[in-house]
Amino acid sequence: LVSTSTRTVCGVHPGMLGAARQVSGTARVAWTTARRATSWAVPQDAPPLNVVLVTGSTRAKQIGATVAEAVGGRVAERGHALTVIDPRTAWDGHFMRLMEKAYFHYKDGESIPPPLEEAAGLLRSADALVLCTPEYNHTIAPGLTNFMNHFGASIYAQKPSGIATYSAGMWGGARCGVALRAYLSELGCLPVSATLQLPSAWKSGTFGEAGASRLDPDSVPGKALERMLDQLTWHAHAMRAMRSHE
Repeated sequence: LVSTSTRTVCGVHPGMLGAARQVSGTARVAWTTARRATSWAVPQDAPPLNVVLVTGSTRAKQIGATVAEAVGGRVAERGHALTVIDPRTAWDGHFMRLMEKAYFHYKDGESIPPPLEEAAGLLRSADALVLCTPEYNHTIAPGLTNFMNHFGASIYAQKPSGIATYSAGMWGGARCGVALRAYLSELGCLPVSATLQLPSAWKSGTFGEAGASRLDPDSVPGKALERMLDQLTWHAHAMRAMRSHE
């Protein structure tokens, strides 16, 4: 119902709409303030975490190693143990081949390839995962999913994950990040809300001076990385505490 004479829209008087907008605006401000006030601090005496960072690029020419070094460097500087798994080079390129048999499909007593067993052990002992990957054709790099698909939820479950995407374009791998949220949730390693999206990863100066591999902490990507790691650290400590009671 629309009446042009009284400007009543769907039977609601304009004055009521104005009041509703005011209440809505107040609620938005309160929600935003509460969201900004959220603290992700952990006790200073909390023991270091075991973090596994998995890269996604398998190209010969790539910027991925530099991005991973920038992200992993901040993990290490926070005092955590860091393991980097690059499917292109790890275990003599074992995971560069397409998956033929998943780890969880091996039966008791059956011989498991050593690279598969070692990778399972690293992932099993992790308190948190960081996925550092480029965006290929608006989705996840196949090298990353090929590696991770070897293992099931029993390896990944009850651990948080952090998403770090990058691209040569202006969106920083955002669509890959969206796809990763559903993928990681299905595996049980729930991603934290903050993400690193690094645009123009190939652009000179992105990582500081030539040869450097560090994001400016005052830049938008640098601040996003810190937020992601803050949330990842908090969730990892909480989930580790719960796993210890099992």
